[in-house]
Amino acid sequence: MLAQFIAPEWMIRRAYGETLSGEAATGMARHWGLLLFCVGMLLVYSAFHPVLRRPTVVIASVEKAGFVACVFGTSLRHSRIASLMATGDAAMTLVYMLYLFGF
Repeated sequence: MLAQFIAPEWMIRRAYGETLSGEAATGMARHWGLLLFCVGMLLVYSAFHPVLRRPTVVIASVEKAGFVACVFGTSLRHSRIASLMATGDAAMTLVYMLYLFGF
């Protein structure tokens, strides 16, 4: 996702087969890439700091579940790459939920 922050137009074109139009779309794509990179780094950091694990996993779960809903709840579900990404995020959300509920 750091690559999306650096080169949003290229990443969106590769992942979704569409191009960005306008500064707002580019800014949002950069923001999204940075947000996901930060959530990922927070997950790695919390692996070594137990007090942060549960809140971090909750935040990551909400973010991933939101992405899954955004893909499968829209026409993005027809994009092979977007669907694969959303399926992966759904699986990670399931793993996170199992962790939160003590399995």
